[in-house]
Amino acid sequence: MTEERIGYEEIKNSFLRCYYIYCRNKLDSFNRRGEVWGESESEIGYAYYQFEDSYDLDIEKLMLNVIALVLMAGRGPKQVEENLRESINSILKNKALNVIIKNITEEEKSDLLYDMSLLGIVDKKSE
Repeated sequence: MTEERIGYEEIKNSFLRCYYIYCRNKLDSFNRRGEVWGESESEIGYAYYQFEDSYDLDIEKLMLNVIALVLMAGRGPKQVEENLRESINSILKNKALNVIIKNITEEEKSDLLYDMSLLGIVDKKSE
């Protein structure tokens, strides 16, 4: 039995769409009411919250967390980055990476592993 899943590109596009919508709404609020960004407010946080419990499959959860970390690009907040990395580590403790990525396309595998290597989660030589 194969489970239907959402691809890496679609997760990225959906996440970026939420990220964009939030930024656009912030600009509108600024222009209309002069509202500025709150101290702990972030477009990443908003987008991630929209998808937090949306995925059931380990591969989808892994992809979502990797995408969020890439978009943070090391800009913090540190605790959020640590939480995302812990979620990734938890997924990888329960199931080996080669098993998780076994049924994804070569293009997805290449993109995901490259992103994971940028984040220091896997070696560039992995998989």
